[in-house]
Amino acid sequence: MSFDLGVWSEEVRPSRAAAAETLRRLCAGEPAVVRLAAAVQGFCAALVDEFPEADDATDESSPWSAGLDVGDGFVLMPMQWGRAAEVAPRVIELAGQHGLVCFDPQAGVVHVPPALRTAGALELQSCVGLPVSDPDLETVERAVRRLSAENWFVILEDPSGRFVQVGTGARAGAAAGGYAVEHRDGSPERHYRCVLPDREQVVSVFADFVRDPATRPTGVAWEKLAL
Repeated sequence: MSFDLGVWSEEVRPSRAAAAETLRRLCAGEPAVVRLAAAVQGFCAALVDEFPEADDATDESSPWSAGLDVGDGFVLMPMQWGRAAEVAPRVIELAGQHGLVCFDPQAGVVHVPPALRTAGALELQSCVGLPVSDPDLETVERAVRRLSAENWFVILEDPSGRFVQVGTGARAGAAAGGYAVEHRDGSPERHYRCVLPDREQVVSVFADFVRDPATRPTGVAWEKLAL
Protein backbone atom coordinates (compact mmCIF):
# COMPACT_ATOMS: atom_id res chain seq x y z
CA MET A 1 0.00 0.00 0.00
CA SER A 2 1.39 3.40 -0.95
CA PHE A 3 0.94 7.00 0.18
CA ASP A 4 -0.15 8.92 -2.91
CA LEU A 5 -0.02 12.56 -3.95
CA GLY A 6 -1.11 14.24 -7.16
CA VAL A 7 0.18 17.52 -8.56
CA TRP A 8 -1.24 19.61 -11.39
CA SER A 9 -2.06 23.18 -12.41
CA GLU A 10 -5.26 25.06 -11.58
CA GLU A 11 -6.35 28.61 -12.47
CA VAL A 12 -8.63 28.86 -9.43
CA ARG A 13 -8.61 27.04 -6.12
CA PRO A 14 -10.44 23.70 -6.42
CA SER A 15 -12.70 22.31 -3.74
CA ARG A 16 -11.79 19.04 -2.06
CA ALA A 17 -14.48 17.24 -4.05
CA ALA A 18 -13.27 18.75 -7.34
CA ALA A 19 -9.66 17.81 -6.61
CA ALA A 20 -10.66 14.27 -5.67
CA GLU A 21 -12.57 13.93 -8.96
CA THR A 22 -9.60 15.27 -10.94
CA LEU A 23 -7.29 12.77 -9.28
CA ARG A 24 -9.75 9.93 -9.90
CA ARG A 25 -9.90 10.76 -13.60
CA LEU A 26 -6.14 11.10 -13.89
CA CYS A 27 -5.71 7.69 -12.27
CA ALA A 28 -8.29 6.35 -14.73
CA GLY A 29 -6.15 7.52 -17.64
CA GLU A 30 -7.82 10.81 -18.56
CA PRO A 31 -4.92 13.31 -18.85
CA ALA A 32 -7.10 15.86 -20.64
CA VAL A 33 -8.91 16.58 -17.36
CA VAL A 34 -6.05 19.00 -16.50
CA ARG A 35 -4.52 21.71 -18.63
CA LEU A 36 -1.01 21.55 -20.03
CA ALA A 37 1.47 23.48 -17.90
CA ALA A 38 5.20 23.96 -18.42
CA ALA A 39 5.57 24.34 -14.65
CA VAL A 40 4.78 20.64 -14.25
CA GLN A 41 7.96 19.66 -16.06
CA GLY A 42 10.00 22.03 -13.89
CA PHE A 43 8.44 20.53 -10.79
CA CYS A 44 9.09 16.98 -11.97
CA ALA A 45 12.74 17.75 -12.76
CA ALA A 46 13.25 19.25 -9.28
CA LEU A 47 11.44 16.31 -7.68
CA VAL A 48 13.47 13.52 -9.27
CA ASP A 49 16.68 15.47 -8.74
CA GLU A 50 15.98 15.36 -5.02
CA PHE A 51 14.18 11.98 -4.89
CA PRO A 52 15.35 9.83 -7.84
CA GLU A 53 13.32 6.90 -9.09
CA ALA A 54 14.69 3.42 -8.38
CA ASP A 55 17.25 2.09 -10.84
CA ASP A 56 15.95 -1.45 -10.41
CA ALA A 57 13.69 -3.55 -8.23
CA THR A 58 16.39 -3.96 -5.57
CA ASP A 59 17.08 -0.22 -5.20
CA GLU A 60 15.75 0.77 -1.77
CA SER A 61 17.11 4.32 -1.78
CA SER A 62 14.16 5.71 -3.75
CA PRO A 63 11.04 6.72 -1.76
CA TRP A 64 8.71 5.76 -4.61
CA SER A 65 6.79 2.50 -4.33
CA ALA A 66 6.25 2.46 -8.11
CA GLY A 67 7.22 4.57 -11.09
CA LEU A 68 6.03 8.17 -11.22
CA ASP A 69 3.12 8.78 -13.59
CA VAL A 70 4.12 11.95 -15.44
CA GLY A 71 2.05 13.78 -18.06
CA ASP A 72 2.24 17.18 -19.71
CA GLY A 73 -0.10 18.58 -17.05
CA PHE A 74 0.29 16.35 -13.98
CA VAL A 75 2.49 14.12 -11.84
CA LEU A 76 1.11 11.24 -9.74
CA MET A 77 3.41 10.02 -6.98
CA PRO A 78 3.03 6.72 -5.11
CA MET A 79 5.49 6.71 -2.21
CA GLN A 80 6.36 4.23 0.49
CA TRP A 81 4.33 4.81 3.66
CA GLY A 82 7.49 4.75 5.73
CA ARG A 83 8.96 7.65 3.72
CA ALA A 84 5.82 9.82 3.58
CA ALA A 85 6.63 11.93 6.65
CA GLU A 86 9.99 12.82 5.08
CA VAL A 87 9.02 13.19 1.42
CA ALA A 88 5.42 14.48 1.32
CA PRO A 89 6.11 17.89 2.94
CA ARG A 90 8.88 18.50 0.42
CA VAL A 91 6.61 17.50 -2.47
CA ILE A 92 4.03 20.04 -1.28
CA GLU A 93 6.73 22.70 -0.92
CA LEU A 94 8.09 22.06 -4.43
CA ALA A 95 4.58 22.11 -5.89
CA GLY A 96 3.94 25.50 -4.27
CA GLN A 97 7.24 26.86 -5.57
CA HIS A 98 6.17 25.92 -9.10
CA GLY A 99 2.65 27.34 -8.70
CA LEU A 100 0.95 23.95 -8.67
CA VAL A 101 -1.82 22.37 -6.61
CA CYS A 102 -0.98 19.24 -4.62
CA PHE A 103 -3.80 16.94 -3.53
CA ASP A 104 -3.47 14.48 -0.65
CA PRO A 105 -6.23 11.86 -1.08
CA GLN A 106 -5.42 10.14 2.22
CA ALA A 107 -6.49 13.21 4.22
CA GLY A 108 -8.68 14.72 1.49
CA VAL A 109 -6.66 17.96 1.62
CA VAL A 110 -5.92 20.40 -1.21
CA HIS A 111 -2.57 22.15 -0.80
CA VAL A 112 -2.65 25.33 -2.88
CA PRO A 113 0.30 27.42 -4.12
CA PRO A 114 0.86 30.97 -2.79
CA ALA A 115 -0.86 32.57 -5.79
CA LEU A 116 -4.15 30.84 -4.91
CA ARG A 117 -4.05 31.58 -1.18
CA THR A 118 -6.09 34.28 0.50
CA ALA A 119 -4.49 37.30 2.15
CA GLY A 120 -3.51 36.57 5.75
CA ALA A 121 -3.70 32.84 5.12
CA LEU A 122 -4.07 30.63 8.18
CA GLU A 123 -1.86 27.64 9.01
CA LEU A 124 -3.38 24.36 10.21
CA GLN A 125 -1.47 21.65 12.07
CA SER A 126 -2.77 18.43 13.58
CA CYS A 127 -0.95 15.91 15.74
CA VAL A 128 -1.23 13.45 12.84
CA GLY A 129 -0.98 14.58 9.24
CA LEU A 130 0.72 17.24 7.16
CA PRO A 131 0.53 21.01 7.85
CA VAL A 132 -1.91 22.88 5.61
CA SER A 133 -1.39 26.47 4.45
CA ASP A 134 -4.63 28.40 3.89
CA PRO A 135 -7.05 25.56 4.72
CA ASP A 136 -10.65 26.07 3.72
CA LEU A 137 -13.43 25.77 6.31
CA GLU A 138 -14.23 22.19 5.35
CA THR A 139 -10.62 21.12 5.92
CA VAL A 140 -10.51 22.82 9.33
CA GLU A 141 -13.78 21.27 10.45
CA ARG A 142 -12.70 17.80 9.29
CA ALA A 143 -9.43 18.15 11.21
CA VAL A 144 -11.31 18.90 14.44
CA ARG A 145 -13.77 16.07 13.90
CA ARG A 146 -10.87 13.63 13.47
CA LEU A 147 -9.52 14.27 16.99
CA SER A 148 -8.81 11.05 18.84
CA ALA A 149 -6.62 9.61 21.58
CA GLU A 150 -3.77 9.29 19.06
CA ASN A 151 -4.52 12.43 17.01
CA TRP A 152 -5.02 14.54 20.09
CA PHE A 153 -4.46 18.19 19.10
CA VAL A 154 -5.23 20.71 16.34
CA ILE A 155 -3.78 24.22 16.02
CA LEU A 156 -4.95 26.99 13.68
CA GLU A 157 -2.84 30.17 13.52
CA ASP A 158 -2.79 33.41 11.55
CA PRO A 159 0.37 35.31 10.47
CA SER A 160 0.10 37.80 13.35
CA GLY A 161 0.39 35.11 16.02
CA ARG A 162 -3.29 34.77 16.87
CA PHE A 163 -4.31 31.16 17.28
CA VAL A 164 -6.95 28.76 18.44
CA GLN A 165 -5.98 25.27 19.52
CA VAL A 166 -7.67 22.23 21.00
CA GLY A 167 -6.42 19.14 22.78
CA THR A 168 -8.28 16.14 24.08
CA GLY A 169 -7.45 13.75 26.89
CA ALA A 170 -4.97 13.85 29.75
CA ARG A 171 -2.13 15.34 27.67
CA ALA A 172 -4.31 18.41 27.13
CA GLY A 173 -5.42 18.59 30.76
CA ALA A 174 -8.95 17.56 29.86
CA ALA A 175 -11.08 14.85 31.44
CA ALA A 176 -12.02 11.85 29.32
CA GLY A 177 -14.32 12.99 26.55
CA GLY A 178 -13.53 16.67 27.11
CA TYR A 179 -11.79 19.20 24.88
CA ALA A 180 -9.41 21.86 26.21
CA VAL A 181 -9.58 24.87 23.88
CA GLU A 182 -7.25 27.87 23.95
CA HIS A 183 -7.41 31.17 22.10
CA ARG A 184 -4.65 33.76 22.03
CA ASP A 185 -5.22 37.16 20.50
CA GLY A 186 -1.64 37.93 19.56
CA SER A 187 -0.01 38.33 22.98
CA PRO A 188 0.38 36.40 26.27
CA GLU A 189 -1.86 38.98 28.01
CA ARG A 190 -4.78 37.94 25.80
CA HIS A 191 -4.61 34.18 26.21
CA TYR A 192 -7.84 32.37 27.16
CA ARG A 193 -8.96 28.81 27.82
CA CYS A 194 -12.16 26.83 28.12
CA VAL A 195 -13.08 23.16 28.41
CA LEU A 196 -15.92 21.94 26.22
CA PRO A 197 -17.78 18.63 26.47
CA ASP A 198 -18.98 18.49 22.88
CA ARG A 199 -16.86 18.19 19.74
CA GLU A 200 -19.32 20.20 17.66
CA GLN A 201 -18.84 23.14 20.03
CA VAL A 202 -15.13 22.96 19.22
CA VAL A 203 -15.91 22.86 15.50
CA SER A 204 -17.96 26.03 15.96
CA VAL A 205 -15.09 27.79 17.78
CA PHE A 206 -12.67 26.95 14.96
CA ALA A 207 -15.20 28.03 12.33
CA ASP A 208 -15.56 31.41 14.06
CA PHE A 209 -11.77 31.80 14.01
CA VAL A 210 -11.64 31.01 10.27
CA ARG A 211 -14.23 33.70 9.62
CA ASP A 212 -12.53 36.35 11.78
CA PRO A 213 -9.24 35.58 13.57
CA ALA A 214 -9.24 39.07 15.13
CA THR A 215 -12.37 38.36 17.20
CA ARG A 216 -12.47 35.89 20.06
CA PRO A 217 -14.99 33.14 19.23
CA THR A 218 -18.28 33.55 21.08
CA GLY A 219 -20.74 31.17 22.66
CA VAL A 220 -18.38 29.66 25.25
CA ALA A 221 -17.15 30.73 28.70
CA TRP A 222 -13.50 31.76 28.26
CA GLU A 223 -11.20 32.08 31.26
CA LYS A 224 -8.08 34.24 31.06
CA LEU A 225 -4.88 32.29 31.65
CA ALA A 226 -2.57 33.70 34.32
CA LEU A 227 0.86 34.87 33.16
